[in-house]
Amino acid sequence: MKLKALFSLILFVWSCLLLDSQNLALGELFNEGVVLQRNAKVLIWGKATPTTSITVTIQGKMAQTTTSSSGEWKITLPKLKEGGPYLLSVYDKNDTLKINEVYVGEVWIAGGQSNMGFMLQNADNGKEAIENAKNTNIRFVLVPYKAFEGDKNRGDMNWRTATTDNVAKMSAVGYYFAKELQQKLNVPIGIICCYKGGSGAETWMSRESLLKNPIISPIVEKYETQFEKLGKERYYELVSKYQKDEKLYQDSLANGFKSVVRPREPMGEQNYNRPYGLYNTMLKRVIPFTLRGAIWYQGEHNSSRAAQYRTLFPAMIDEWRSDFENPQMPFLFVQLPGYANADANNRPIWPELREAQLLTLQKVKNTGMAVTIDLGQKDNIHPTHKEPVGKRLAAIAFHNVYGMKIPYSGPIYKSVKFIENKATIGFDFTYDGLRSETELAGFTICGEDQQFVSAKAIIKGNSVVVWSDSVQKPIAVRYGWANWTEANLKNSAGFLASPFRTDNFPLITDSSKK
Repeated sequence: MKLKALFSLILFVWSCLLLDSQNLALGELFNEGVVLQRNAKVLIWGKATPTTSITVTIQGKMAQTTTSSSGEWKITLPKLKEGGPYLLSVYDKNDTLKINEVYVGEVWIAGGQSNMGFMLQNADNGKEAIENAKNTNIRFVLVPYKAFEGDKNRGDMNWRTATTDNVAKMSAVGYYFAKELQQKLNVPIGIICCYKGGSGAETWMSRESLLKNPIISPIVEKYETQFEKLGKERYYELVSKYQKDEKLYQDSLANGFKSVVRPREPMGEQNYNRPYGLYNTMLKRVIPFTLRGAIWYQGEHNSSRAAQYRTLFPAMIDEWRSDFENPQMPFLFVQLPGYANADANNRPIWPELREAQLLTLQKVKNTGMAVTIDLGQKDNIHPTHKEPVGKRLAAIAFHNVYGMKIPYSGPIYKSVKFIENKATIGFDFTYDGLRSETELAGFTICGEDQQFVSAKAIIKGNSVVVWSDSVQKPIAVRYGWANWTEANLKNSAGFLASPFRTDNFPLITDSSKK
């Protein structure tokens, strides 16, 4: 027993010495070329020896704190003036760290799925944009994709200039957004790229937040129940089979076989798209970096559960604001464009997702929505027209965030009046009036049978009059209510109207809650 007690004492002392010798370290986002948010209380964090004093200096300002019993520390810096490069120094009683190239400007996080991740090199005029990318005041970091804890390393968290040598694989939307901001604001711009193709909104949220609301909690409950029922042994058997099938699939493509069907990854603890998956493996790596705001392009994955997205998306925004310690953080997002193959059974589910996005705009403060109904490609879920998307998001930022009095929104449905066989639709954000380059398209109308038919429409001032000769007593109008639509109503500033409906008929996706 004495020997055992002695061994325990030695182990305890060794552990204490190991903790006491822990090297001073910064969070992984704080490296050469980092962009910090101007005119804000900037959070800096890291690790060091437990219960020791930490000092951070920059721009002649100093902040101090003491590490926790586990060695973690976090400091809030005073408001910083834009510009750079500046020297940031961090030191404790044993070590000193210096970042020689720190910039201060505007920092945004770009999130979502593959259309946010769509690389500049693949966008329209992308090669030309890459060749002309000379502005070192635009910087970005690519948060490495990580499917699960223990997954292989797929990159670093180093900041890079969005210049010719580096920018090809950056988000095209993120790049064009940053380019617009830098040109008008004339300060360093930092973009944190944190996205993954095919990802659902629920994978970018924590388990705790998903379980808070009974409308979205079934997402977690279904996943965890099914995984438990399947069992780990059987799951990893399926993972092994999937990996072999995936290699065969890739080999087949490389050999010119285009009709092969890609295998489906089994859902479980290594599937990146499980609920709260990417939140834990990617997003938490950048929390709580001080941001100006977020831009977001996502929704395709959740379109079959569009009714649920009305709750899920605002809940995600709320959690991000909490995590980044910015309750009023601007959150700007892209409304889904047109796409003909959105549903295998040709059900109009993307309009329902677009409506969920519109409702988020109208109900959640400090949000902005870029309408892109004109930027889709009929048979391509990844439209290549990314520059206008970035510019439309930037226009919202200029107006909503930076206080510039410029047009930034397309017409938004406001009211409807039915008189005899016609409906008159009123709009907000008409500016100097409504416009259409050709005959208005995308309107449908219905009577009490709720059977919508194509409608004629004309612009009258700031309103649109809609009718059909086959509907004598209309009760509802819809606009752009299709996966793919030729809807073309815009305002004098050239911004497209958001698709909408005047009715509250049941949705196709009402029953899809998981």
